Amino acid sequence: GHRTRLRRVFEAYSYLSLCEESMLHLVRSDPSADRPEWRPYVFSRHPLAVAYRYSAGGYSFAGLLLLLFADRMRSYDAGVWWCALGMALVVQGAVAYLGDVQSWGRPSVWKQLDPLLASTLFLAFGPWLGARSLLGHFVVPRSTLSLWLAGCALALFAKAKAAQASRRAAPRLEEMLAWHTLWHALPFLAVFCILDLAFMLTFAGSEFARA
Repeated sequence: GHRTRLRRVFEAYSYLSLCEESMLHLVRSDPSADRPEWRPYVFSRHPLAVAYRYSAGGYSFAGLLLLLFADRMRSYDAGVWWCALGMALVVQGAVAYLGDVQSWGRPSVWKQLDPLLASTLFLAFGPWLGARSLLGHFVVPRSTLSLWLAGCALALFAKAKAAQASRRAAPRLEEMLAWHTLWHALPFLAVFCILDLAFMLTFAGSEFARA
């Protein structure tokens, strides 16, 4: 009945909260590594710095595509609030830039909001969609799902390496930026997957076609 549904919702929320707390512990960077003297490099024209600065835009790009193709995505799973997730991704792009770039070396509330929103979205697009696929709700080509889940695993590894690099006794800026930029590559993979699901594209002789 109603109480059973509420209990299930509470249990799911508790599980996701535990996962989010564990993930934040794994990927949280050392705030002291965000050194003000490195700010000129972050805003320089060095290729790594440029890639780092603009990588956050991938979130907003993926979010706009989700909003644009929300009806198409609902054909794969009508139980997912694709428009809400799309809007959250658009917001995350701005929050990530403000937290990772604009406030580098400076105290800012964006530094706290960024990892919270990013981890929530990661859980939604990674474990949650993966679970819905296993339960038969999110029906997509196996190759696309495998590619996406592998990308999620690699992105989480990159974020953990970035956090590890920040906790070194003598952290190196280039190492931190490189790993964090790889973490931000995940939204660009999302762009590929969204377009793939929307248009059923074929690449390099490997067809991502719905069964």
